[in-house]
Amino acid sequence: MLYSLAPFSDAVKSLKRRTDLIDFTFSDLRLYGSSLAKEGVIRILEGEILEEIPVFEHRLCEAHKNLLTKFEDITDMGMDIDSAVLNEFSMIISGTDIPRYRDGSPLLYHLGFVPCDTERITSELTEALAFVKRYEAEDVCLKAAMLHNKIIKVYPFTEGLSELSARAAMQYTLIKEGFFTVDIGISESEYNRLTADSVQSDNDSALGGILKNAIYKKLNYLVESVESGV
Repeated sequence: MLYSLAPFSDAVKSLKRRTDLIDFTFSDLRLYGSSLAKEGVIRILEGEILEEIPVFEHRLCEAHKNLLTKFEDITDMGMDIDSAVLNEFSMIISGTDIPRYRDGSPLLYHLGFVPCDTERITSELTEALAFVKRYEAEDVCLKAAMLHNKIIKVYPFTEGLSELSARAAMQYTLIKEGFFTVDIGISESEYNRLTADSVQSDNDSALGGILKNAIYKKLNYLVESVESGV
């Protein structure tokens, strides 16, 4: 429906790119637990520093800019999500040069630390992503939700990075299939409850439906913008 109105003006292209970034960043920060309003997100994305907002949230806004650029780069190469790509997402989000895997085996608790079982995590992650790649159904939203939930089930990264990385992979799936990043439109508590229920029941349809509604909402907004001559 949207692309039947092409070719688009430079103003429409600019609007789409701007809303892609704002929707992606605002939705993700809200689901991360931030109370930052959309206006605050926009101001930070436009280069302002808000003294009352933690540095980490400023850095997350910058990370989402970099993630969107990475999405476009790997989409141009036709790449699917694999463990290496997911690790790149995690590194962009965390600002580190190596993926920050969660702690693993409890064998050395008595020595005061828990070693990370990198090999096992990578194996589980590779298996989960391969399962999603084999999924042939036409429902892109269901596939994106399935990818999110499989990553959450493995929970490869530390300090909340698993959720952020899973959502990044989910949004990338939408872009790769010709859609756009969306504001998922639910609260952190709703997201946490939905994610837990989906993983426990192995049912991805609820999250898939939420993604579908978000896509239609944004699609209508973009169509109206094009038709109004933006």
